[in-house]
Amino acid sequence: RYQSDADLEVLRRRLSNAPRPLKKRSSITEPEGPQGPNIQKLLYQSKMLLPCERSSGRLKPSKYTLGRSCAAREHVSVSPPSVPQAKRTNLKKPSSERTGHGLRVKFNPLALLLDASLEGEFDLVQRIIYEVENPSMPNDEGITPLHNAVCAGHHHIVKFLLDFGVNVNAADSDGWTPLHCAASCNSVHLCKMLVESGAAIFATTISDVETAADKCEEMEEGYTQCSQFLYGVQEKLGVMNKGLVYTLWDYTAQQADELSFSEGDALTVLRRRDDTETEWWWARLNDHEGYIPRNLLGLYPRIKPRQRSLA
Repeated sequence: RYQSDADLEVLRRRLSNAPRPLKKRSSITEPEGPQGPNIQKLLYQSKMLLPCERSSGRLKPSKYTLGRSCAAREHVSVSPPSVPQAKRTNLKKPSSERTGHGLRVKFNPLALLLDASLEGEFDLVQRIIYEVENPSMPNDEGITPLHNAVCAGHHHIVKFLLDFGVNVNAADSDGWTPLHCAASCNSVHLCKMLVESGAAIFATTISDVETAADKCEEMEEGYTQCSQFLYGVQEKLGVMNKGLVYTLWDYTAQQADELSFSEGDALTVLRRRDDTETEWWWARLNDHEGYIPRNLLGLYPRIKPRQRSLA
């Protein structure tokens, strides 16, 4: 059945605005003109390209193929043999001018000590601590190696640092001491170790003004034992050992009724509180009596820093 050119033109115009399916990714892409796709051109290309593609593959070329056309296409597609590129490497050649001799990367000893204390690398802690000018030096947030070792629960590193004489009462930017950290972990063993090394029992944090005993985690394992120990020490400080306590810092009296003292002095507490003062206790030092701030006191004296010498 044949249709006139006029009928085909009418049909083409009718379908010009009809939606068309999306082309498949494997289809021949050809931009459409104003009259639709150039069907004759697509058919011609498919007929001419097919024999040439087969000639380079497993199929033999057809005897009806225009040899000149295929030869021309094959000639165009020929590319020079690829030359393998030399492998690139970051290693410098010994003859390179930029190769430095005797250069070594040296890390900050304090940064290594902080990291080793947190990761539990005891051998590195023992070795690197002699290269640190002050093992109690904190980072930007006030964290010291002792803070890290306590929070990570590395008891052997904590004991080593304490025996070495690091500051047991170093406070971070919010006033947290290592004793606060041990209490927040409900570690009664670490709390005892710190108290016996001169930890300040009544040291308080800055934001919420809490002692270490207040930081015990009620919902975590070990709360009862740790909480009872720390609150018990608070109640016994200034009572047990006939009221004997040790000062952990130097203090100069600001009022006439206060006592001045130096770190390590042994005081005798005569009265823990009265009607006017609760944070200040009445104590005696030698032949003098007066008020002393309880947050500067400990049940034991601080361990003195070890003599700095290579192990």
